[in-house]
Amino acid sequence: MSSSKVPCLEDPFLVVEVERALAPYRELLSPTELAWAQEALVLEVLEDAELRRLVAAAHPRAVDASGERVMHWLEALVATPREETG
Repeated sequence: MSSSKVPCLEDPFLVVEVERALAPYRELLSPTELAWAQEALVLEVLEDAELRRLVAAAHPRAVDASGERVMHWLEALVATPREETG
């Protein structure tokens, strides 16, 4: 999947999870429809506070050489309050 339209898809964990979610539809949807579904899934994660928390909880933790935890883009989003829609 191309990460050009959705910058957070540079995160390998999220790429794998989105690919896994879309796998059953690969034979059924066109590349355009798959790209739309990919973007829709990621945007839903970004917009929904509960989904952000769930993905952050499932996300493998990265530790740099010093032993300190590295803050990923998703953890930063979870820490940033967003206005609920709906």
